[in-house]
Amino acid sequence: MLKDVNHNARRAAILRTQPELKNLAGVSPAVTLLGLAAVALQLVLAVAMAHRPWWAILAIAFCFGAFIVHCLNCIIHECTHNLVFRSTAANKALAIFVNLPSLVPSATGFRHYHLLHHHFFGVRGMDSDVPAAWEARLVGRSSLRKLLWLLLMPFTYAFIHPLQVRSRLPIDAWFALNVVTALTMWLLVLWFAGWSSIFYLLLSTYFSVGPHPAGAHILQEHVAFDGGNGMSSYYGPINLISVNLGYHLEHHDMPGVPGWQLPRLRQSAPDFYAGHFQHRSRSLGLWQFVLDRNIGLDSRPIVEIPSRHANA
Repeated sequence: MLKDVNHNARRAAILRTQPELKNLAGVSPAVTLLGLAAVALQLVLAVAMAHRPWWAILAIAFCFGAFIVHCLNCIIHECTHNLVFRSTAANKALAIFVNLPSLVPSATGFRHYHLLHHHFFGVRGMDSDVPAAWEARLVGRSSLRKLLWLLLMPFTYAFIHPLQVRSRLPIDAWFALNVVTALTMWLLVLWFAGWSSIFYLLLSTYFSVGPHPAGAHILQEHVAFDGGNGMSSYYGPINLISVNLGYHLEHHDMPGVPGWQLPRLRQSAPDFYAGHFQHRSRSLGLWQFVLDRNIGLDSRPIVEIPSRHANA
């Protein structure tokens, strides 16, 4: 069984044995309907949270809002790979639209940095998923420091990690549209529902990429919980709302395959996936990361390259 992290080689090997699997690649416009429903549901909940006590807002954001925003983030992921429409512009537009309930204009930034992540996987300074050397040393293996880092993870991934990437985010019309529409959403929610609803939406966004089963995928995808190569998948129930984002090894092997087809890829090529580490629980993964002193931010393949070679 192949266990290397070289996805080009794995993809070539899979297609040599089963060339018909290349037909799984394509687009899935029906994902748009899921996006529309999730946006509507999150905004309805936001309005319902107007003038509610803080503890109720916190509970609804944790139990429902975070999963809804996670779903929307996964649709943005599909758009990033142009898996919803054939037109790049249409994918970018949908990503910006479903980004609205997050109140954080992240769709264009995610597209830029995530595509770099695929192209420069594990390369410090080009892959924004790789922690800075000082960050990994600071956190170390301390359970307390890992817990604090986990609580700050949404801010780390939004601000600190992009700053270390040498290929800067282009400030173009799409970026401007993302920012303007997010600001417009802020104003509309404030006007029609008030600060309680803003608080609900922001909490939902925080949990969706933070200390929550929805946000746990950020750790589980590439931190080597098993001491291996930091490439694993999750096949649990959250895939029902995440467009099968849990099929992460499969996605890296064939990023042109839409999420709804990834289970078929795994079923059709079992010898390439059966021997790989997989996560059984998103929640338990968070606790294992915090408590297991063998796991740190640098428990993953990391490539150091001279700056003159790190041009996108």
